[in-house]
Amino acid sequence: MHIVLADDDIDDCFFFKKALKQVPVLTELTIVNDGEELMQYLNEPLKTLPDIIFLDLNMPRKNGLECLKEINKNLQLQNIDVIVLATSFGRSEDFEIRLKNLI
Repeated sequence: MHIVLADDDIDDCFFFKKALKQVPVLTELTIVNDGEELMQYLNEPLKTLPDIIFLDLNMPRKNGLECLKEINKNLQLQNIDVIVLATSFGRSEDFEIRLKNLI
């Protein structure tokens, strides 16, 4: 299983890798540090697309919601499962509405 983790927090990446080692499934992990890097990675020609993306919402250059919007508009990418990660992003009614509009 090919997993992409999009997260700019070094500690979160460390703990994600550590937790992934505990899962009894053969995985390939690619880590990107911001939304721009994620979208460049996903749009590279001849790149094998990931099976799943773990996406931090609060990243520099391009945030997770912007990435979700681009992923959902791209026919080649929209079938990739995306798990949203948020450690410091407050949930509000406005956030819920914006997220539902992306799905």
